[in-house]
Formats: sequence, structure tokens, C-alpha cells
Amino acid sequence: MNVKRLCLTLASRGPISILGDNMPRYEWLQPDERKNRRSIADTIDVLHAHAVFDGVRTVKIRIGGLRLPSQDVVGLVAVFAENAAAETTFIITLPSARQFRAQCHGRQKLEKFDIFRLDGATVDGNCNVELVDGTRLRAVEVIPALLPNKVTDLDWRILHLTIAMTNAERECYAYPIRFAQPGDALDCSTLPDLKGRVPLLKEIKAYIEEREPALKNLSEQTIADVLCKFGIRIPRPRRTRGLGSASAV
Repeated sequence: MNVKRLCLTLASRGPISILGDNMPRYEWLQPDERKNRRSIADTIDVLHAHAVFDGVRTVKIRIGGLRLPSQDVVGLVAVFAENAAAETTFIITLPSARQFRAQCHGRQKLEKFDIFRLDGATVDGNCNVELVDGTRLRAVEVIPALLPNKVTDLDWRILHLTIAMTNAERECYAYPIRFAQPGDALDCSTLPDLKGRVPLLKEIKAYIEEREPALKNLSEQTIADVLCKFGIRIPRPRRTRGLGSASAV
């Protein structure tokens, strides 16, 4: 009986390696520096810094999709470098993105592309990238997505008051509350279940102003942005009128 061995170190603490019988070996390089990298050239520099590039057989880019509570999808960008000599595939990550910029072969102007076009692309030693459709690019650089991972005090106040107005405290908070602040007991995974149940924005605004007079200048758009951030209220996509459609009389 073959016994697999799994060895993991959290990305925030150092390289991650996965080992096992008949399993490829993977190692994450400099995961803590992900936010400081932007380009494919940056990832190749990491391979050189760890003295593993010379033995690299292939370098490929893989993009994984991550759906946010707002229903937006961003790409999780990783470069996989297979080193035959070390029998290891080294992984270097870049910031999450929706788009990247690059120069097409034979052109000087930088253009923007959807991040998922990079999935499956190959990288050569000069940091040139070839997409799966044959398009050749250079100077490839991701455009980091602004993820809603920073929540302000105002966001929390709007959220808590909206939950109270919807009478959804029992659904959204852990009871009995054993925390210093009720807000610390909030279970954010329950918030998308409130979709379709929250009142109109103008009603939420009036409710908040009645209980928090200091927020009397709060705009409906600010409220809408907060509810979208937590997946409670997703705006409907706007319909665009075709060029051939008749205008209203």
C-alpha cells in the first residue's frame, strides 16, 4: 500500500510544497511578495533569484476564476515553471486581475486584454508570451483588481442598520452573542441570502437617517455600493439599445 505524504506550509509563512508517491512536486516561490509583482518579467526574475530557471523545461500561465460576493469575477494569476532537474514545478503568483496590458508582436502601443486570455499561455526566456490562439505578446503586465477586502466603519454602520431594518439579525449574527460588539458576531456568508428582501434604497436611507442623524447626507449610491460589496443587492446590467433600433417617439 502506497502512503502519500502531504507537506503544506501556509503561503503567508513561506514556500508550499506537495509531495507524494507518483505525484509531481510543487513549490510556491516568494508568496509574500505577490502584491509587489506586476509583470511576467517579475516572475522570471524570481526564478533567476532562486537559481532554478536554467533547468526549467516549460513556463506556463494559468488563470483561475474567483467570483466575488458582488458577482464580479477576477482572475487568479499564477506562472508554473517546470524544472526537470529538480523534479519540481515552481509557482509564482501575481495580483488578482480582470485585465492585463501588453504589446502585440510588431507593435509599440500597449493594449489591454481580458485576463482570462492568458490562461494556458507559454512564456519564453525573454519573457515573451504566446497565447493559446497563437497571439504573441511582450511586456505583459497585469492590472490589479481593486478587491472589496477593505471595509470602512461607514460600510459596517450601513450594513448593520440594513440588517436591522430587514429584521434579519437572527439569520446574520451568531447567537447567543459572546463577543464584545454585536458586529463581531456577523456571519458574512449569510448576507447574499438577503437578496430580494432588502427595502428600496430611499427607504433604507430614511431609516439610517432617523437612527443616525449624523448620516443625513448619505447618498443612495453609497448605500447601493455597500450592499453590492457584500452581495446583498446586485445591480441589473443595463440594456444597450442596438444601432438599428427605433427611437421612442
